[in-house]
Amino acid sequence: MYFLFFAFAERHFSQSTKLSPNGFHFLQSPVRLINPKLFSMWLGNKWFRSQAKPAADLPELHLLTSIVTDERRGEIITDPALLKIWLSQLTNDLPQRLSILLVNLQAIKQQHISENRQINLLEVYYHELNRLLLNRDSKVIAKATSAKKSTFKNLTNFSQTLRCLAELYFTLADKHYQRGERPADQPRYLFCLNRGSSLIALQILHAYMHYRTAPKDCWLQLNQLLMYLEKAKAVALQPEITTLGKTDSFEHIYKRVALTAIADPYSLSKFAVNRLYAMFADMLDKVAITVIPPQQQVIENTFLLTGYFCIEVQSDHGPKALVKTPHLIRVVADNRMLQTQDVLTVLGQKLIPTRKQENTLDLKLIRHVLPQLAANYQRQSPRKQLSESGNIEIVYGFQNIVDFLNGATTALKAVVVNHSEQGSLLHIADCKDSIDVDELILLKMHSKLQLASICWFCSDWQNNGQAGLSLIEGDPEIVTCQPKIGNLLYPGLQLNTQSPALITQKGVFSPRRQLTVFNADGKTMNVETKDLFSATLDYERFTYIVKAGS
Repeated sequence: MYFLFFAFAERHFSQSTKLSPNGFHFLQSPVRLINPKLFSMWLGNKWFRSQAKPAADLPELHLLTSIVTDERRGEIITDPALLKIWLSQLTNDLPQRLSILLVNLQAIKQQHISENRQINLLEVYYHELNRLLLNRDSKVIAKATSAKKSTFKNLTNFSQTLRCLAELYFTLADKHYQRGERPADQPRYLFCLNRGSSLIALQILHAYMHYRTAPKDCWLQLNQLLMYLEKAKAVALQPEITTLGKTDSFEHIYKRVALTAIADPYSLSKFAVNRLYAMFADMLDKVAITVIPPQQQVIENTFLLTGYFCIEVQSDHGPKALVKTPHLIRVVADNRMLQTQDVLTVLGQKLIPTRKQENTLDLKLIRHVLPQLAANYQRQSPRKQLSESGNIEIVYGFQNIVDFLNGATTALKAVVVNHSEQGSLLHIADCKDSIDVDELILLKMHSKLQLASICWFCSDWQNNGQAGLSLIEGDPEIVTCQPKIGNLLYPGLQLNTQSPALITQKGVFSPRRQLTVFNADGKTMNVETKDLFSATLDYERFTYIVKAGS
């Protein structure tokens, strides 16, 4: 037995990259051991770990981990206090800041840092990324709005930084898993699993904020962890580490991002995803995740399945409406059902007029997402396939459309996939720009120009975009508007509809405002604004009355 232990110890030291050639000299001279008892304890611990295996009664766990190599990428800060000081001195320019963070996190993969020190380092990075994504101040939001476009490189950098940090947490967790430890009994193990899961959820949220599909393997990892932690009786636990505090429970992390996915983030206006994600934080105890009962496995009635969603644990997607889930998937034993009925009740109560007035934006958001959370959203009109080629050109954004009609902006290529009486579905190849929901878009077809607004937009990480459009009645005509008071001139689009309308940049409309409108022929008319039809961060669309004598 002693021979086996010493052979194991010699092999361990001979494979170590951190010892000198004389690192195991003491093995050849046992009498020189300073503390034989201590050495015996260390040797027993190493022997046990070499024989340990993942817990046999728990599901297999395949974590998104990082491979630590011998390649060094320069020195990094390994002291958490110094790291905080360094972060406070970094540039506030988000793209530059993210690039620096990503390089440093990737460098950690090439460093041999003790588990205790590494988890303290990762926590500093975690709170920094959480702040950058969720706690942006008004100046940062205003800058993002004025910039209008997030470059593809910036999007991928943020997504990769979140994934890199998640992988580092999961790498620490995987060591516990491989040793056969159980998350319910080992707080550090569960802490790392929950932190990694939170970062994967934030990676999904970040994609939704920019109308992107969830990155590959994100939902697969969360679905797998849901089953693993449920079996380990740790899904509802909040592990605590004395120096670091608590994490959210995994079930809260999962439920929050699942509700956001169910609410169809691709149809929400800019910044509404953040608002919705924050709103759901107070409702997570109202969401239930259970096995799929026999009666829900066979019911097909939409009304009876209101608020029921299926979690397919072996899939790389979020919960889907149970009514749209095939029977063969519903009956799989490991698949789960997510219920939102109590969430619907809470949101519905917020719409009831009371003394406590809810935020107007929140009320609008609630009305928009209720049908999705109830799993009973229906299209307003059926789509029809086109019988001929639907190749067109598009221009989006109010100012871009004005410039295009004045001959100064080029258009993007797009294909009309299908259409209905109220709108169309577009496919846009190589769409590297961010197109926002509610954005104004101009379609240049073979024989006419057509204005529309974006109902929903989604792009994958290969930049293949799809957009649902709502057509706007009337042929657009370039005009110039001048308020009665003041000398400023504003470009506009006039729509010759039954109720004459104007589209201008944001800030032109106010009730009963007097405007002089100049058309391309030099003709003028005096008008008074009437009803605001729609308004976004980019433009306003309103009707007007022509004043007598114009």
